[in-house]
Formats: sequence, structure tokens, C-alpha cells
Amino acid sequence: MDLLSMIAIAIALSMDAFAVSMAIDKRYVFKASFSFGSFQAIMPIIGWFIGIELKKFIASIDHWIAFIILSVIGIKMIYESEDFKSINIILLSIATSIDAFAVGITLSFIGIAIFLPALIIGIITFFICLLGFSISKRIGISKMVGGIILIAIGIKILVEHLIKLYG
Repeated sequence: MDLLSMIAIAIALSMDAFAVSMAIDKRYVFKASFSFGSFQAIMPIIGWFIGIELKKFIASIDHWIAFIILSVIGIKMIYESEDFKSINIILLSIATSIDAFAVGITLSFIGIAIFLPALIIGIITFFICLLGFSISKRIGISKMVGGIILIAIGIKILVEHLIKLYG
């Protein structure tokens, strides 16, 4: 796989983390960006090593996992003005990196070494999240809007999967 393809994949994978980063309290800019980037780098490696057997199981529930995590945190944000603690950042990092896990599985199927793509994915996600924080600071996204964004991303993931499943 050429470098341009790896960068394109990394940008595509980072879009959910970018949107979520716009909703997170600005006190956690570096911590959240680092967490998102780290999980985006780690998940394809895990997927690559696990391979085809787990894909059959995860593919049937990954959309539900992401939907539930994003919706619960989004609802908490709207109704409780939830302060983003480390556990929330980690849960959001997991929820937004499930697709990176699937990419890792795919790369293992086609015989591509995983460490360079994972590094590129992690670094690009980190910087794209910093960009998301910067944009949200300028336009002043509230916690309510942030919660709605998280719920919308969860619904989008669920609907896309159901459309693929049921046509």
C-alpha cells in the first residue's frame, strides 16, 4: 500500500474522532487528542492480529457498541452537563476507533504489515483532533450541541450498518 493510500485511510478513520473532539471540553485538548490518536493507532494493530475469526463476531455488533457508548455519553452531556473525565475520553476513543479495528483486520487479510499504517493513522488522528478543538473553540460549540453531535454520530453508525445489512 502506498503512502498516499495510507494517509487517505487515516483521514477517513479520523473523521468521527474529529467530530467528537469538537464536543469535548477545551481543558482536555491534548489528553483527548492523544487518546483518540492512540486508540486509532492501537485498534488496527489489535484487529490485524486477531484476524478473521473475531471479525465474524464483531461485525455483527460493532455498530451497537459504538451507538450505545456515543449515545449514553451524549445524553449525559445534554442532561447533566457532563464533565469529560478520563473514562469518558477512553470510552469515546474506543467508540470512534472500532472502524480502525476493522481496517486492521482487512490489512491482515491482504498481507500488509500493520505498524506503519497504524502509526500514520494515530498521528493524523491526533492532529485532526487538535484541529477539531481549534474549530470548536472559534465557533463556541456548547455541551448541548456536543451531546447532540455524539448521539448523531452513534445513530449514523447504527443506520449505516442496518442499511448494509437490510439493503
